[in-house]
Amino acid sequence: MSAWKKLNQQDAFVTSYVAKKSHRVSGSTGYFYSDDNSLKYYAAERLEGNIYYPTGSDLFSGSYKPLVHRSIEQLYYRSYQSSSGTITGSFAEDSGSYNSYDHYLESSFSDSGSRFLSGALAMVYCIPQKSFGTHIEPNTFRFHPFQIGLSSQQVYILSQNDYVSGSYFAPTSFGYYGGLDPIVDDGEGNLMISESSRNRVGNIIYSHGQIILTDQDVAQFMIASQSADISWKSNQPIYTYNYDCKISDDEFNFTQNPSALTGSDNRMRDNVTGSAFVPYITSVGLYNDAQELIAVGKLGQPLPKPANTELTIKIKLDI
Repeated sequence: MSAWKKLNQQDAFVTSYVAKKSHRVSGSTGYFYSDDNSLKYYAAERLEGNIYYPTGSDLFSGSYKPLVHRSIEQLYYRSYQSSSGTITGSFAEDSGSYNSYDHYLESSFSDSGSRFLSGALAMVYCIPQKSFGTHIEPNTFRFHPFQIGLSSQQVYILSQNDYVSGSYFAPTSFGYYGGLDPIVDDGEGNLMISESSRNRVGNIIYSHGQIILTDQDVAQFMIASQSADISWKSNQPIYTYNYDCKISDDEFNFTQNPSALTGSDNRMRDNVTGSAFVPYITSVGLYNDAQELIAVGKLGQPLPKPANTELTIKIKLDI
């Protein structure tokens, strides 16, 4: 008897679910390491004029700050510079209408200044797609700046409203790590200092894994500090291929094990040909139309196949 059986169309179907995973990275250099993925950050600085020639002083973490600024401005802020948040395109004089831009808005709710580059500086953090999947889960992003000692010429943030110059100083009454209060997302694509009157300090593009700090004080501090503890939750759809392998009572009642053969003519041994013999199923292989093995399902323990019993073996394959 053949050990092959063709699946019917209704016996194979696909289901899906969204897997959510918490991530946390921490560091004080150009890269934050999480497993084998890296999170990179960039400084952005706007320069006046249309012509830009890169210089060594503009280099930060391997990228030129003016070019980074132009990139984020083009992608997320172009023609959305009004503090009213109502401009969605640039006016074209030849057509007398607005050119449309996709600003990758993360919510249909947009209040005043929700997409506004408030100054010349910005800090950009890029999470690799392998670490956020299809998008960052809203209301799960938390950003804790480290409090470290800086030189007397650099600004040092102790709370959302207090700035001092000098070396390390850590009052316990201010926020996480005794430094800047944690920055969180509001679920609408905005970054806020939690429990703070400063409110919005930047934007998060959930679908791109981009964190953009646009508040000048916060951006300046992070450019100087370059240290933070960042956490978020990713979304990754998992597609499960389900196969119902149905076995009738008169099918697969013989063993295919080569040890059951004997003699030069490879005849079946007597102990596997009687009516009392029950074969055991240990694995199920899935083959394509060219009879090429593409997947193997292993049973947790050998499954007896009586001649008077129908069986259905369910195979699930996650992609």
